Amino acid sequence: MRIRQHVNPLRADFLRIPLGPLVLRPGCPLEVELGAAEAQFLMERAVEDPGRNYVGVEIRRDLVELSNRRFREKGLAQVQNVFANISVDLPRLFEPGSVSRFFVNFPDPWFKQRQRKRRVVDEGLIDQLTSLLTPAGEIHVATDIFDIALDAMAALERSCFRNLRAPWSFLRASRFGARSWRERHCEADGIKIWRLAYRLE
Repeated sequence: MRIRQHVNPLRADFLRIPLGPLVLRPGCPLEVELGAAEAQFLMERAVEDPGRNYVGVEIRRDLVELSNRRFREKGLAQVQNVFANISVDLPRLFEPGSVSRFFVNFPDPWFKQRQRKRRVVDEGLIDQLTSLLTPAGEIHVATDIFDIALDAMAALERSCFRNLRAPWSFLRASRFGARSWRERHCEADGIKIWRLAYRLE
């Protein structure tokens, strides 16, 4: 199956995606990965910490269907990937104060100047995530593109979040054992990964 590597989230048909209901186990903390791709990271998180709900948000429908089949085959009922657009759908998916952690792992770089408006982590997204997080909820960002890491850090440092290492500092290592496919590839090839972790104050 051929799956597109990049899609434009501002395309008109992606601004009107019909959303199905989320199936979450009541009473379990919720972790969400934005731009989850095949959600390998969340699948490993579910094995690492099975007492939580895990939801991936992904704009490529083929990847959503593929990953959800894998979760069913592995008996991981606490993980699901949803076809949705981060730009517009997060308030439709999640109740205010319901998410304990958001992960943004290796977002598309959108290098060209005219494409920078498609980048994921900016002040607008952080405002949305702030309202959806539980008290002391967290945002984690990982990327191999320094400019993206720096833009995300600047936006988060100006917000009501506290850097879990020190102001304007990157983590030395991931706080979790789970890895996305891209993360494993970077580690195997010795590619530098820039990691951020912030907690809502």
